[in-house]
This record gives sequence, C-alpha cells and structure tokens, in this order.
Amino acid sequence: MQILGFIVLGFVVWFGFKDRGGTQVVSAFDPHALVMVVVGSASAVLVGSSNSTALRTILCLRELIPGLRLFGHTTSQMEAEREQLYTLWLEGKRSGALSLAEKSRFAAVKQMVELILNRSPEVASSQAFLNLRHEEISRWQPAISNWEMLSKLGPAFGMVGTITGMIQLFRNMNSDNLNIGASMSLALLATLYGVAFGAGVAGPIGHYLNGLLDERLGFLERCEKSVNALVARGGS
Repeated sequence: MQILGFIVLGFVVWFGFKDRGGTQVVSAFDPHALVMVVVGSASAVLVGSSNSTALRTILCLRELIPGLRLFGHTTSQMEAEREQLYTLWLEGKRSGALSLAEKSRFAAVKQMVELILNRSPEVASSQAFLNLRHEEISRWQPAISNWEMLSKLGPAFGMVGTITGMIQLFRNMNSDNLNIGASMSLALLATLYGVAFGAGVAGPIGHYLNGLLDERLGFLERCEKSVNALVARGGS
C-alpha cells in the first residue's frame, strides 16, 4: 500500500506542474485544483496505512449513508441485546438469557453471561471488557485517525496546488495573452478547496466517526456495569 501511495504522490506532483492549456476563465470549479487536494491527501494516507486500515478508512464512508450505517446499527443491536439479557436475568428468566447469549453474534453479550455464571469479581469483569474495548479501538481508531489526518492534509495539499500554480504563472509571465488576475485566481482555488475539504468534509467525518466509536465503548462500559450489578445480586 505504501508503494501505491508513493506512486500516486508522484503523480500528484507531476500533475501539479502539468500545463493547464492556457485556461484564463475564472471559475469556482477547477478540476486541476480538486485533483491536487483530494488525490494528494489520499496518497499521503495510503503511504501511512496498511491494506486493512486503508480499506476500513474508505468503508467508514458508508456510515454517512442512510441504510448502510453498519457500525452504528450494530451498536444499537448490541445495546438492545444487553438490555434484554439484563432484564431477563433480573426477572429470574435464566434460560431465556442463556438462549439469547447462545444465539447472539456479539462477543460482549456472550462475555456477559460467562462472567455472570462464574460470579466473576469486578477485577475480572473489568479486565475482560478492557480487552474488548482495546479490540474495538485497535480495529477502528486507525481509520478514524486517517480522517482526522485528512482534515490537516487537505489545506497542506491545497497550498501545494497553489504553489505549483504560481510557479506556472511565473513561468508564463512573458506570454502575450497572459491574464495575471485569472491565473492567480485559478492558483488560489487549490487553497480554497484544501481548506474546504479539511474543515468542511474530512474534519466533520472524523468527528462523527469518533462519536460512533465512543458509543461502542460506552456500550461495553454498560455491559461491565450490568455484569457487576447482577453478580452483586447473586447472579448465578
């Protein structure tokens, strides 16, 4: 993945110096600047990511699409099963709780029943759910960190696009039909895109994903408290 990232990064640098064909029209949309910002930022992320982290970074985008929000929906399902298991056990319906845990596809729910049956002390349950929290963090935090990094890389690559645009401007200063104002505005669009991408897209996505991860970690904390409460009441 790092090799691919370096190749794409080299393409971005080459593309930055590519002749724009003498474009002089001032427009709010410049595909050249857009490629510099988005592709350049993505290449830097590829350089610093493993294959699985890069894939997970892209898959995080589905959390923004209604109907495809798998991570948040899964957390809601986990929370529903935790509440159901706690209620069943509290009401003395042990067989129902065991059946629920057996059918569950969530490790945290199965872990709850195991700890309750073993009447595990708080230290043991704390360690068990600490391990589960570490697993969630190690699985998702690198991808979330990539989005946070993109919020900083966007403005940086926007400056790269502006600098390469200014270099082209100075290189063509002797051209008879050069419109300096239009050329400078095109060069500065890359900075605008970079700031907009970082502050308006990548930054909010990173913040949103952090919120989803906090919800998952909060669920595991509630599982731990539920186990301790049931054991204290004589859970088994």
